[in-house]
Amino acid sequence: MTDRSQATQSSRAIGAQVGSQDVQSVDSWLTDRIVTVIVGPEEKRWIVHEKLLVSQSDFFRDYFMDGHDELKLPDDEPRLFALFIRWLYGTAFVPSGGTRNFRFLPPDGVTVTVRDYLGVYVLGGKFGIVGVRNAVLDVLYAYYGDTAPGSEQHHRAPNMHDITYVFAHTARDAPMRRFLIAHALFYLFSRARSSRGARTSSSSSSALLLLPLDWEQVLSESAEVGYEMIRMLAEWNWVMGANAPRMTIKARTEFHERVPGPADPVKQELTEDEEGIPI
Repeated sequence: MTDRSQATQSSRAIGAQVGSQDVQSVDSWLTDRIVTVIVGPEEKRWIVHEKLLVSQSDFFRDYFMDGHDELKLPDDEPRLFALFIRWLYGTAFVPSGGTRNFRFLPPDGVTVTVRDYLGVYVLGGKFGIVGVRNAVLDVLYAYYGDTAPGSEQHHRAPNMHDITYVFAHTARDAPMRRFLIAHALFYLFSRARSSRGARTSSSSSSALLLLPLDWEQVLSESAEVGYEMIRMLAEWNWVMGANAPRMTIKARTEFHERVPGPADPVKQELTEDEEGIPI
């Protein structure tokens, strides 16, 4: 038997072992009690496997461990809870690890919007579930686009009203805040800003590029958002008259939250396309 065939058989054996473990995990989650979660003022009902629900969240574990069969969440949106349930069962049937991580579909502005995903991020904070918050960040990381040189035309700027929504519903250290501010600043200094519908003023002899209307509305009302933008700019240590360094967004994993544990988490290795000068 050649070394190559031995390696192939070894890989298959490892794959079979991992697959068996995955099946056992799914079996353990999808057994035992079924509970009901009633969401929103319209009281939309979800029938959920209790073990799967409590395996992810102390919020649910603390409630259902007392023997309750039904939980009401009248202040939450069924649309957002549906996305959460999609993630919950997606992670069960597509176990995390390697290239098999569950991924949300990109927002299309109709069936699901950026604000919907940000709402799921906030919901994940309420439930204390890091995994769903990281999954939201992953889909938005891809949605806002590449910040590599020459790719500015494919970059999307966050809507400032979405940023204020996140600031209003998350803690100050939430990674999503810094992620959105970084993309907003990238847009501000992008050469492509003038070609993507930015307003101009004709009051002077040369056209003056104005901030988008949502920027004016938000920055004139939210001191906190403006402060965070200035704070991030200060961290770059730019010097007047000097050339500005190339701007790239930090690697996706740098915005992930870590599950609290007794030891510091092992830093994930970055792929080549995720390396860059971070902002």
